[in-house]
Amino acid sequence: METQEYSKEIPTRIRLRITSLRGRGKLTSKGEPMSLAAVGRTCEPPVSRNAVYNVVDGRRKTERIRRAIEHELGEAYWIRNNEK
Repeated sequence: METQEYSKEIPTRIRLRITSLRGRGKLTSKGEPMSLAAVGRTCEPPVSRNAVYNVVDGRRKTERIRRAIEHELGEAYWIRNNEK
C-alpha cells in the first residue's frame, strides 16, 4: 500500500521525469514531444489533458491513464494489487 508521503511525491516525480525527457528530446509513442497532454493522446481512445493531470495529482484513479503514464515515462509510480 502506498504511504501518504509517497503519494504526495508522485506528482513531483512525474513532472520532473517529463521535464527531463523533454529536455533530452524524447518523444511519446505517437511521435509527439513529451508532455502530459501528449501522454493523454497516446491512450485509446485519447483522453484530455485535464484527465491526465487529475490522475497525476491523485484526484482520480484511472488504471488506463496510470498505465499510459507509466508506459510513456518508462517508470512505475503506483503500486498495484493482484486482487480486484
